[in-house]
Amino acid sequence: MHVLDIGQFAGRGAVPHGSLADLISRIGRPDFGKSLLALSRLAVGADHVTAFAEAPGDRIGTVVAENGGPRPLARTVAERYVRHHWQSDPVTRLLRGPEGRRIIVDIDADDVEKGDYRRDCYAAVSLGHRLSVAESRGARTMRLNFYRARGEDFRPEDVERLGGMAEMLLAMLWRHEETAAADENPEALFNARLASLAPGLSVRERQVCALIALGVTSEGIGLRLDIGLNTVLTYRKRAYARLGISSQNELMRRLMS
Repeated sequence: MHVLDIGQFAGRGAVPHGSLADLISRIGRPDFGKSLLALSRLAVGADHVTAFAEAPGDRIGTVVAENGGPRPLARTVAERYVRHHWQSDPVTRLLRGPEGRRIIVDIDADDVEKGDYRRDCYAAVSLGHRLSVAESRGARTMRLNFYRARGEDFRPEDVERLGGMAEMLLAMLWRHEETAAADENPEALFNARLASLAPGLSVRERQVCALIALGVTSEGIGLRLDIGLNTVLTYRKRAYARLGISSQNELMRRLMS
């Protein structure tokens, strides 16, 4: 196993421009992972790519899990990894070092000490070599893993190319994770935006407007919030007056501006 600092690769390695532009355009979208796999194949010949975010309290989230072929092997391996083997990964230990650490780790399957981890995440899916880029931000970490099939090692030029791309790839992963998480809960996103646009709105006024923006009818809002229809209409009227608008379309324009 070899551990290198990302900083030593600054200005080295070239990112395939077309693939990079495609990846940027897919941040926050479900097909971000497939675009990342396509770039990974082109840049370092990876067959399989995963990314994981860790938050305080050992909360691990799978950000990306993609592989070639018809079977979702990467997703299966990611689930095993999060459930059983996170703590056995040497990168987990390395990221518990100095705050703000940013590293590249070159790992062969033979470097994995724990037998069931090596079996579940390497041998069972015919993977043999991995390159990881990882960083810590305060109490959170992000890691991106590139795999090749057993017997197909990464070369020094692959490590250098990945080093030159690492900072940008990690930044895109952080943004993708944040954007995708927000998209999964648009009601909360709209609530936060309304609080910023009009701090004078009450909690109920924000809730009603957020649900209007999501296309929920006044009757549906009443059922969701357990309030009467006339009360919903009153909150809407007050909120629209505070926002200086008169329609759902105007509300959406304000929220998306």
